[in-house]
Amino acid sequence: MNKNILIIAVVLMGIGLWWESSSSKQELPIVGVIQVIEHPALDQTRKGIFDELEAQGFKDEKKIAWRYESAQGNPALATQIAQKFIGQKATVIVAIPTTVSQAALQAINQSGSNIPLVFASVTNPVAAKLVESDTKPEKRVTGVSNYVAVQKQFDYFKKLLPNMTRLGVVYNPGEANSVVLNDEMVKAGKSMGIEIIFAAASRTSDVSTATQSLLDKVDAIFINNDNTALASFDSVVAAAKLENIPVFVSDIDCLSKGALAAIGADQYALGRQVGKMVANILRNPEAASSTIMEYPQSVKGEVNEKIAAELKIVLPSNG
Repeated sequence: MNKNILIIAVVLMGIGLWWESSSSKQELPIVGVIQVIEHPALDQTRKGIFDELEAQGFKDEKKIAWRYESAQGNPALATQIAQKFIGQKATVIVAIPTTVSQAALQAINQSGSNIPLVFASVTNPVAAKLVESDTKPEKRVTGVSNYVAVQKQFDYFKKLLPNMTRLGVVYNPGEANSVVLNDEMVKAGKSMGIEIIFAAASRTSDVSTATQSLLDKVDAIFINNDNTALASFDSVVAAAKLENIPVFVSDIDCLSKGALAAIGADQYALGRQVGKMVANILRNPEAASSTIMEYPQSVKGEVNEKIAAELKIVLPSNG
C-alpha cells in the first residue's frame, strides 16, 4: 500500500512539474513577426529587430516566443498570419513593411483586439493610414519608417550622372508607399529637369517586362522602396544590362546585385530601432500608445565602383 502511495505521489509530482513547465512556456510573451516577402533588405530589418531584443535581455525561447512567418508577397496570406497571431494572443505584432502592416492593423481592428502593432520599413505611414500623424502618438500603433527624401536621392544620383534627364521607375500600383513616392518623384524631378517615366508591375513576374519597356526611353532606372520590384531586383539589373542602363536603388543591400548606386536607410540599424520599441512594449504594453513613430537614424549613400567601370562612368572625386 505504501509502495502504491509512493508511486502515485511521484506521478502526481511529475504531472505538477509538467504542468508548471507548460504553463510557464505559455506565459512567455509572444512576438509575432510578419514579413511581406524575403529579400536582403527586409531580412536585415528582421535580423536587427531580433538582435536588439536579445541585446535588451529578451533571449529567444527563454524570455520571449519569437514567431516569424512570410506572407510570400500575398496580402491575403498576411491577413491570415495576423489572425493566427491574434488567436495565439500575441503580446505584440511586428509587420515588415507597408502592405502587411495594413493587413495586420485591419485584422486587429476587426477582431476587437488591443494587441499593439509595430511596423518597420513603411515609407509613408500616414498615407498608408497606419497613423494619423508622424508627430503624435497613435493608439497601440507605432514603428519606424524607411523614408529618405526624394530630393536627397536625386541630388546624389545627379552627381553621378550629371546629364540624366529621363529616369525610369518600376513600381507596383498596389503598394501605397510606391504610389505616394511616385508623386514626390515627379515633383522633385520637375524642379531638377528630370522626367520620370513609370512602368507598372503588379507581380514579381511582371518586373522584367516592365523594366524592358523602359530601356529605350530612359537614361537610368530607379527602384525606390517598392517591395515587388526589390524582390525581383535581379531581373531589373539583367534587363538594364542589355542596354548598358545604370540602375539606382533605395536599398543599400542591392548594390552587390549590380546597382550603380544606392542611397537609403541602413535596414539593419532601422531594425535595431524597431527592436527598442518592441522591447519597451514587452516591458510595458501601454508604451505602444505613447510612442511616436520614428524615421531612420542611419541613412547612407554608396557607389558600386565595379559597375561604374563597366558602364564607363567617371565617378566624382568625392564619389
